[in-house]
Amino acid sequence: MPLSQVTFCVVDLETTGGSPTNDAITEIGAVTYRGGERLGSFQSLVNPLRPIPPSIANLTGIDDRLVASEPPIEQVLPAFLEFSRGCVFVAHNARFDFGFLNASCDALDYPPLPGPPLCTARLARRVVWPDVPNVKLATLANYFRTRATPTHRALDDAEACAEVLHGLLDLGGRLGIVSLGDLELAVRARGRPNFGKIALADHLPHAPGVYLFRSRDDRVLYVGKANDLRARVRSYFYGDARKKIANLLDEVRTIEGIRCRGELEALVVEARLIRTHEPKYNRRGKTWRRGAYLALDQAEAWPRVKVVRAAKPGDGRLYLGPFTSSARARLAKEALEEVAPIRRCTTSMATGTRFAACALADMGRCVAPCDGRTDPERYGELVRWLASSLSTSPGELLEALERRMSALADAERYEEAASVRDRLHALAEGLSRSRFDAWLIGAGHLELSSERDRVLSFDRGSLEAGRAAHPALDDLDGHPLVRPCPRERADELSAVRSWIATHRPRIERCDRAPAEPVDGGAILARVLARTRGASSPGGRKGRPRSPR
Repeated sequence: MPLSQVTFCVVDLETTGGSPTNDAITEIGAVTYRGGERLGSFQSLVNPLRPIPPSIANLTGIDDRLVASEPPIEQVLPAFLEFSRGCVFVAHNARFDFGFLNASCDALDYPPLPGPPLCTARLARRVVWPDVPNVKLATLANYFRTRATPTHRALDDAEACAEVLHGLLDLGGRLGIVSLGDLELAVRARGRPNFGKIALADHLPHAPGVYLFRSRDDRVLYVGKANDLRARVRSYFYGDARKKIANLLDEVRTIEGIRCRGELEALVVEARLIRTHEPKYNRRGKTWRRGAYLALDQAEAWPRVKVVRAAKPGDGRLYLGPFTSSARARLAKEALEEVAPIRRCTTSMATGTRFAACALADMGRCVAPCDGRTDPERYGELVRWLASSLSTSPGELLEALERRMSALADAERYEEAASVRDRLHALAEGLSRSRFDAWLIGAGHLELSSERDRVLSFDRGSLEAGRAAHPALDDLDGHPLVRPCPRERADELSAVRSWIATHRPRIERCDRAPAEPVDGGAILARVLARTRGASSPGGRKGRPRSPR
C-alpha cells in the first residue's frame, strides 16, 4: 500500500512507571494523519487508581489531585480503540506505549491492538543516523523544526511525534521507502551502518534478472539472480544477521542489474558471470573446481575405471560425469566395481605383465589379469559390457546393485546396505544426467518455450542468453557444449536440467529430435526415486527405503 493511502495513529502515553504489569496509564494522547492531512485527535487523562510517584509528577505535571476526578482506564480505553481502529499504530519507542495499551486490553478482555507497531525512534536510526547525536523525541523535533514541542504531556508529544514521522517519511522516500511494506521492513532492519546504501537499488527494475555488487575499484564482489531484482537487492539491507552479508555491504559501492527474459536465462547468466569474475563472496558457482569424471580407456591392455579431474573430448575414453565432487565420483566407481570384477590396482600393465594377485582375486571381486587367471578376450568382454552399461543399457548393472542392497537390508546389515545405496544413488544420478546431456547437446539448434518464459534458443546445449539485454554479456562464454560437459560449465547445464524438469517446456524447433534410449529408463527412474535423499559423500546411515 502506498504511504499516501495509509492512516497513521500517532500515540503517546503518560504512566506511573515503566512496567505494563505493575504500573498504570495516567494520560492518552493521539492524532491521526493520512497523506499528510490531520484527520483527528484524542486526549484524555486517566485515573490510575494508585498513587503517582513524585518523580513522575515532577516530570509530567500530572499528580494525584489532577487525575482524582478523571475516568479510569475501563472508561477511556473503548473510546481510544474506536478512535484508532483501522490505523497503523505509531509511537516513539513504540514498544513501551504498545505494551501498556495491550496490557490494558488483556486485563479488560479486549482483543490486542493489531501490530506491528511503527517506532519512530527505530526508523530514525535508519534514516537520519548519524546526522543526529541521538534519537530522542526532543532531538528529532529540533532536527525537523516541528511546530509542536515535546513537553512530557501525551497530546503535545503525540503531535511532535507525528511531525517527526512526516519528516522521516520524506527522507525515507529518497531511500526507496514508498510503501507500507517498505516501511515495516526498514523499521525491522537490524543493521544500521549500511542501511543508507539501500538507495543503490533504486534504479533496478521489478523484473527477473541478475545483480552484481561491485567494490570501489569496480571489482565484482557478489553475483546473484532474482525474480524481482529491486526487491531482492533491497532485502540485503533489511537486517540479515550473517557476518558475511555485513562485510559485503561494507565493501559495496555500486550495484548493477542485468534484466533477463526469464528464470532460466537469469540462472545461466548468473553461472557464467560467477565463472568469469569469481567473486569473493560467492561460494556456490566456484564448486565446479571440485568436479570429477569417471573414465574408461578401452584402448589400454587391461582397462580400469579411473577418477579424473579433467575430460578431453575425442581422446577415445568413455567418460561419465562431471560429478559434483571427487567423493561422488568415487562412490559411483565403487558401485561399478561392486558388480563388475574389473581390476582396481593402479599398476601400469601391458598385455604380458604378471605379478601376484591381491586378496580381491581370492574373494572373487576381481578376475585378476595380473596372474593370468583371465585372458584378454574374456577381460575385453567384461569391459565392453561395462561400457555398454555406462552408455546405453544400464539396466542389468543397476538391478544387480539393487538386489545386493535389498539382500543386505533383509539380512539386517543396514550399515552395509546404506553404503550400497549411496553408491547406487551416485551412479544412477551420473547415468541420468549423462542421458539428459546427450539429447540436449545432440539436438543441435533447439528452441523451447514455457508459460513463464518466451522462446529460448539453445545451440548444442548452450543457451543463447543475454547478449541483446546487456552489452557486457558479449564476452561471456556461451559457446556450444560438447560431451562430456566441461567442469566449469556444469553449473550452467545443471540449471538447464532443473528448469526443463520443472517447467516441462514445449519444443518449438530442433535440428534433431530430442530422445533418450528406452532401455534402462524405467529402472533409472525407480532407483533414483528409491535412493533419493542419500547424502554426499557417504550418505545418510540407516535403513534403505523399500521398493515402491
